Amino acid sequence: MDRQEFAERYRVEARIGQGGMAEVYRGFDPALDRTVAIKVLLPPYDRDAGFVARFRREAQAAARLSHPNIVGVYDTGADGETQYIVMEYIEGRTLASFLAGGGKPTPMQAVELGDKIAGALAAAHAQGIVHRDIKPANVMVTREGAVKVMDFGIARLQSDATAPQTSSVIGTPAYFSPEQAQGLPVDSRSDIYSLGCVLYELLAHRPPFTGDTPVAIAYKQVNESPVPPSQVNPDVPPALDAVVMKCMAKNPANRYQSAAELSADLDRVRKGQDVEATPLLAVGAAGAATQVIARQPTQVMPPPEPEDSSRKVWLGVLIALLVFLILAGGGYLLAKALNTPEAPATKPMPALKGVPFANAKAQLEGLDLNLNIVRATKESDQTPDIVIAQDPDEGAILNQGDTVTLTVAVPPKDVTVPDLTCKTLAEATDLLGSDFELGTKTPVTSDACPPDTIVSQDPAADKKAPVGTFINVDVVSGPASISLQDYTCQNFNKAKKALEKLELKVTYGGTVASLPQCPNTAFVAQQDPLPGTSVEVGSTVTLFTGSETSPSPSASP
Repeated sequence: MDRQEFAERYRVEARIGQGGMAEVYRGFDPALDRTVAIKVLLPPYDRDAGFVARFRREAQAAARLSHPNIVGVYDTGADGETQYIVMEYIEGRTLASFLAGGGKPTPMQAVELGDKIAGALAAAHAQGIVHRDIKPANVMVTREGAVKVMDFGIARLQSDATAPQTSSVIGTPAYFSPEQAQGLPVDSRSDIYSLGCVLYELLAHRPPFTGDTPVAIAYKQVNESPVPPSQVNPDVPPALDAVVMKCMAKNPANRYQSAAELSADLDRVRKGQDVEATPLLAVGAAGAATQVIARQPTQVMPPPEPEDSSRKVWLGVLIALLVFLILAGGGYLLAKALNTPEAPATKPMPALKGVPFANAKAQLEGLDLNLNIVRATKESDQTPDIVIAQDPDEGAILNQGDTVTLTVAVPPKDVTVPDLTCKTLAEATDLLGSDFELGTKTPVTSDACPPDTIVSQDPAADKKAPVGTFINVDVVSGPASISLQDYTCQNFNKAKKALEKLELKVTYGGTVASLPQCPNTAFVAQQDPLPGTSVEVGSTVTLFTGSETSPSPSASP
């Protein structure tokens, strides 16, 4: 994108991400002196009314929310045909990037992340907003550990009766709810199901359902129950198992009915207390509603049997117990074997040249490599924080412990802006040299500098600005005020043209007695204001012509 600025306010600094329909840039808002993220709708979507409406709906939905776990929206609009959203700038990475890089949070870390996402959802649901696309790629985690939910691009107000309900399937198959997969109406409990899928992946280190196609995954969301996370990761406690399985109940009535309820149970898991969730079991054919397993009531033991019978019973119990222990031990060993990490495999070096450093680092994380970062020693023409060289080259085989060197472009240094006051455009260009360029040139009237020179500039003189910044200037087109000359004894039409050339308005005041030194009736005999008077550009000057007889207001030159 060649654009350097949006709405004559937000300065574009570097591209930091791209999705299917939009690009995201790091920018700067000089009005509030803060770094921002600018999300821009890409062609040809910016000319499609449906995509533009969805883009604007994202801004409207997020702008209604104010919560520490939701990315804030500052501004939105259109600059020409380009639609943009100005958002809070987050320094961090998405959960998807963390997981793709081999990140494996502990169960308690997953609880903390899930609780913060649930808090964000509770705030959105309180405003009647259903996100409809909760997934790791839409959750940012900052370097300080703060969690931010973003991308309300397909969010919908629960009260919006005009929003499509059954005409299309919206969301991401690996994380959307059964009702979304079937194109049925959704509510806040659909977001809870999606958060359950995210929690499942954080705990089991894989999504609950996988498949060769999105349709195959959506089918499983509707018709199959996932194995509990603890069967994949034995470190998951039973209480957390129950919480995740309740979130992912096929029937919305069997899920948590609010994000606040889910958050309360996650807090109980954190404190080691009993949770409200109980195991869920699918009953009947695939896709049937789920039911809660009833707790078994206490029963009275039957009277003792005869001695011989008792011995047989105890023998059977011992045999059964022995079989159980053997099976349990085998199951435990099998589970440990399944979860034992495989020996690290060699991998080819990815192509990282031209990739943002944060993305390049994410691709290499989890490979157990020694990462060596080299900052370019001189100013680079490349976008700041972009990888401009890599060693080894693309395709080279990487082994555990290998060293990978990435050379990253240095951001342009800040340079003092020179003073361009009362300089011509040619003089200003020489002063700016190779550090800056002249931007917009706005004509203004002013008495501070001669015509065709610069009277003001932005950024101001002596301010610091990055190399390559455009300096916008105001150029004097003429004086702001004019000292009137003496136009008496001049031909009326000649005097009128001279005044209009000074951007003054001229009116004819009629006739007055001719001046002795110029009795010609076509000459100016009087003017108002008088000679030497200072008037502003655009003011009116009245001229009178001479007459040999008494003045006649109706006469004309």
